[in-house]
Amino acid sequence: MLKKLDIFIIKKFLGTFFFIIAIFILITIVFDVSEKIDDFLGNEAPVSAIIFDYYCTFIPWLYSILSALIIFLGVIFFTSKMASNNEIVAILSSGTSFNRMLRPYMIAAGFLFLVSIFTNHFIIPITNKTKLEFEKRYYRDDLHIEIGSNIHRIIKPGVNLYISNYGSHTNTGYNFSIQEMEGETLKKIFSADRIVWDSLKGKWSAKIWRIKTFNGVFEKELKGESKDTLLPFLPEDFDDKPNSIQTMNYFEISRFIEEEEKKGSNLVKRFKLELHKRTAIPFSILILTVIGACISSRKVKGGLGMHIVYGISLGLVYVFLSRVGEVFATNSGLSPVFAVWLPNIFFTAISFIIYKRAPK
Repeated sequence: MLKKLDIFIIKKFLGTFFFIIAIFILITIVFDVSEKIDDFLGNEAPVSAIIFDYYCTFIPWLYSILSALIIFLGVIFFTSKMASNNEIVAILSSGTSFNRMLRPYMIAAGFLFLVSIFTNHFIIPITNKTKLEFEKRYYRDDLHIEIGSNIHRIIKPGVNLYISNYGSHTNTGYNFSIQEMEGETLKKIFSADRIVWDSLKGKWSAKIWRIKTFNGVFEKELKGESKDTLLPFLPEDFDDKPNSIQTMNYFEISRFIEEEEKKGSNLVKRFKLELHKRTAIPFSILILTVIGACISSRKVKGGLGMHIVYGISLGLVYVFLSRVGEVFATNSGLSPVFAVWLPNIFFTAISFIIYKRAPK
């Protein structure tokens, strides 16, 4: 059963969080409207579509981005005020242990953690479909022009595909090559400066193409300007995968990763980053709640202002570590799982140190 202390702290926790995040969301929307209103009016976007198809779907995404840090600042804010009013001293002097005082913090944080997990994995992918469709129609139509660079795929065992760059607007791939292997032996390379999908013929057209076949030490080469050819893939195999990640729920991303790993796709790392990030960010709510409660429960010179400075500083470190981890995972061999969870690992250690120094 929850006691008066639990209800008191949970009310302060949730009340402060929802008030602050509502203010942040409102301010963000005002700035976003001022930036995009000319594009909306220029593309004749209906007011109902702007409100319901864009901003109502924009809010869940914004909530997921802000929630962890807002919770952190909210905990620091109301706990620091309690410390300034000697409420923390009164609670601990009554015989209540610091661990017992943390319980309602963790109950509220656990509730918001579950809300955030469900929102990230299942709600936001749904709202993103509507949001992206609105942006494509009324804001910008170049969301899916450039699919990616350095695309590697295993079409089937022994058949490897490489495309330097691929654009979905023109269904054109550049610096294309497809290699056929027999065991460890290279048997054939079909390459072209450019391949273009011909929708009328249902075939790919290879421009400035070359075919090299290998038979032991002998090599045979054919060349040409243009050649219609049936290749073992379609434009749909490349269609806006990097952007569609935003509309996939947990199960869809997991299936996609499994399928792309079989093909040797270079999209796997990006999708693994997204999948684990959707869980790691909500998990940080629990860690940051402990840190926020511990650093702000002690009455210090400077009061609330000093606690807010500590909070913002730690928040910036968290964001910095998150970005560094993603960059290293994308551009090096760092594991996506480790990259995404690195800030939580670091801040778990920090929370343990701060907890040991908290007033008992």
